[in-house]
Amino acid sequence: MLLSPPRNLRPELLDLDEAPFEEVRDSLEDVRRVNKYLSGYKVLLYYVNYFLGKYHSNEVFTILDLATGSADQPIAVVDMARKQNVKIKIVALDINSKMLNYAFEETLAYPEIRLVQGDIHSPPFRENSFDLVINSLSLHHFSKNQAVNIIRIANLIARHGFIINDLNRSRVAHAFIYLLTRMLTKNRLTRYDAPVSVMNAFIPSEFTEMAEEAGVKYFQVNRHFPYRIGLVGGKKPNLAVK
Repeated sequence: MLLSPPRNLRPELLDLDEAPFEEVRDSLEDVRRVNKYLSGYKVLLYYVNYFLGKYHSNEVFTILDLATGSADQPIAVVDMARKQNVKIKIVALDINSKMLNYAFEETLAYPEIRLVQGDIHSPPFRENSFDLVINSLSLHHFSKNQAVNIIRIANLIARHGFIINDLNRSRVAHAFIYLLTRMLTKNRLTRYDAPVSVMNAFIPSEFTEMAEEAGVKYFQVNRHFPYRIGLVGGKKPNLAVK
C-alpha cells in the first residue's frame, strides 16, 4: 500500500455546486485539456472501438453515458464514430444543471448526443435499453457502495456491455497532478479537485471486488498509462479485450 494509500473519500468543489458558472466553465476547460493529453479519452475510445468492432448491424448503435459532466467524453466517441462511418446515438445523463448548461453549448454541433438531467443512482431507463453504457472519470466521486450500485445499473441497462474508465489511486499520480495543476492553471476548483480526485479513486483490486459484488459475470479490469483503469463488462463469456 506504499504507492496506493488507503482511500479517504472527500468531496470535490465541483460536486458541491457552489461556484459561479464562469468558474465552473474554466475548470471544465482544464479537465478537457488534462483528458486530451493524459489519456482521459484514449482509454474510453479503445474499449468503445472494441464493442463497435463486434457490432454487425445497420441499425444505430446506442450508448448511455452516466454522469456525463461536460459531455466531452461523448463528443470524443461521436468524433471517432463519424470517422468510422458508424451510426451512433448517445444519451448523456447528469444531475448537475451547471454541467448540462455547459454541455449544451459544447454539443450544439453534435445532434447524435441528447442531454438528459437525471440521477445516476436511479436513471430512467429499462433493462437492456442501450447497446453500451459508459461512465468516465466520475466513479471516484462516490462511496464504494454507491460505486457498486452504479456498476450494477450499467450492467443491467446495457445489452452488450459497459465501460468504466477512471483514475488509479496512487501517491505518485497525486504528486504529479498536484504539480501539473499548479503549472497550468490558476483555477481554484481545478487545483483543489484534481489531486483530491486521484486520492478518491479506486485501485484495480477494488474494481474487481466491486464488479463481483455488483453481480457482473463477465468482466476485465485493466491498467492503462498513466494511472488509468478500465473496467469492461460484457453479457457473454467471450469477452476478450486486451
